[in-house]
Amino acid sequence: MGILLYELVHGRAPFTGVHPREISDKIMRGQIRFKPGLSNEYKDLVNKILIYECNERLPLIKVFDHPWVKNFEKKYNLTKTPKNASKGKKKDKADMKQTKPQHNQSENNR
Repeated sequence: MGILLYELVHGRAPFTGVHPREISDKIMRGQIRFKPGLSNEYKDLVNKILIYECNERLPLIKVFDHPWVKNFEKKYNLTKTPKNASKGKKKDKADMKQTKPQHNQSENNR
């Protein structure tokens, strides 16, 4: 997820090198270069989810509570549930049943 987020913002992979060993070394050291002008919150999130040791890495469930994600949701007016969703109303079988489309009289005379 961290690599994808980095690539979406930068247009390239976070770890590059001439040889696979060079790339592997950069991954293990966590050597990441960011474009100038990016927020500290973005850099913090990417750094936390690109930690080499998986038990030290930010868990996926906590990514969505990170300040950068929260600010992104707020900035672009994103919500987790649709605004026009009915609150707490479950559809019963009658609501889910599809009805046959109604045709007007002129269509029947064709």
